[in-house]
Amino acid sequence: MDEKKLAQEYREWILAHELKEGKFEIDGDIVEIKTDYAEGQVKFHEITLDGREIVVIEQLVTNLADDENKYYLHFELKDLAHAQKLFEDMLDVLFELKDQQKTKILLCCTSGLTTSFFKEKLNEAANLLGMNFEFNAVNFSQLYKVGFDYSVILLAPQIAFRLEEAREVLRDKIVLKVPPKMFARYDVPEMIKLIQTEIENRKSTAEERAIAKAVGEIKNDKKILSIAVMPFANKTRIAYRIYENGSPIFEETIIKGELNVVRDLEDIMDTVGWKSHSYDAIGVAISGTVHDGHLDLPRYIDGRINLKSYLEDLYGVPVVITNNLRGAVLGFYAQQDKYRNIVFNSKPKGYTVGGQAILIDGKLINGAHNMAGEIRYFAPLEEYGIQDCFDVDRILEIISREIRSAIGVVDPEVICVRSELTPNMQKIREKIAERIPEKYIPELIYIDPDQFQELILLGQMIITLEELEKSN
Repeated sequence: MDEKKLAQEYREWILAHELKEGKFEIDGDIVEIKTDYAEGQVKFHEITLDGREIVVIEQLVTNLADDENKYYLHFELKDLAHAQKLFEDMLDVLFELKDQQKTKILLCCTSGLTTSFFKEKLNEAANLLGMNFEFNAVNFSQLYKVGFDYSVILLAPQIAFRLEEAREVLRDKIVLKVPPKMFARYDVPEMIKLIQTEIENRKSTAEERAIAKAVGEIKNDKKILSIAVMPFANKTRIAYRIYENGSPIFEETIIKGELNVVRDLEDIMDTVGWKSHSYDAIGVAISGTVHDGHLDLPRYIDGRINLKSYLEDLYGVPVVITNNLRGAVLGFYAQQDKYRNIVFNSKPKGYTVGGQAILIDGKLINGAHNMAGEIRYFAPLEEYGIQDCFDVDRILEIISREIRSAIGVVDPEVICVRSELTPNMQKIREKIAERIPEKYIPELIYIDPDQFQELILLGQMIITLEELEKSN
């Protein structure tokens, strides 16, 4: 079907939706979804590319509470069913923001019972005073499963000794201990005053975190499109960047729900094309084992598809596909001069099994089938692939076991750890020391999610360049 006709059909299909709340507004080539708490936009771009008339769709959701984009993607309109699925995903994100407009505050104690009554009193006061607060209560064993969805965490006096641990894990949240007298008296006015004060203090002292990392002085004559695919729990972040002479010249990040590897990569390449950016090769860093062009990701892609050949035939340039941790460990190596023997351990939030990559004497260790370091193959069956796990003690035990194995096999100088639930490297070190003498434990470095993305993009660019040199 002609893409302009397809665009009209898609537009009519969107406007025929019965929104559960909010309304549609039309502004030229933009369809807007307006609610009191968020706005969505579907933008239609008609573009001439290589003599072809194409339609590119941009979809985004903006949270009105902080003006941040919570969802953003773009794609060439080729398939109506695919576009419809992406619109439904967009609406899910938009309507979920309704519950995020209030300042969500979580009370936590050993059982959840002693805080439940306090929670009810606080909610009554907030409603009476017209305050934008919403209180909930949970026992400590559930804190790291639900705590990331709250702005303020209040620890009851009986678990106040866990304050530093909670602040380390929930590092972007306000975590407070409730004063014993305030808790014993269920002193609602003073509790609300304390929360308001801490929120204002956070606003006045917060500084923007620098996330851009130096890419080094890597000289080359190629333009590389580097793509980092990072699925975690039920969401996906896809970052891509064009490097020219080792320096980034264009980049974007897509945030979406379910990952569709082939279609999502096509959308990125098509978008880069219609934005008139050229490149000499494509590097894709993604979870799983990559062997002979095939990707071992049964949840996301049919393993019978030779993804490398498929993309090369479609876009006419060399394609290099790598496990994303291999990109990360090489990116880390490239940014420093101290270490030449590095292990990179990753535990995505909510998972019991992650991945591990190894670099020895400045060289990636891939193995015969590109599966060197794949810890999922020696994980016990009872924890293999388990999602929805937010038990900090369990994750600490698993990561420590994985790192002990890495120390015993390759004896690295440093181990990078990406694990949002266990950011305290000293605790991991102490756990490892239960089985390995302290003198044999390497330096442990915590890698936050922003660093992780930067390292993958840089490392994948280098890997792609190296593969191009081998093929010449």
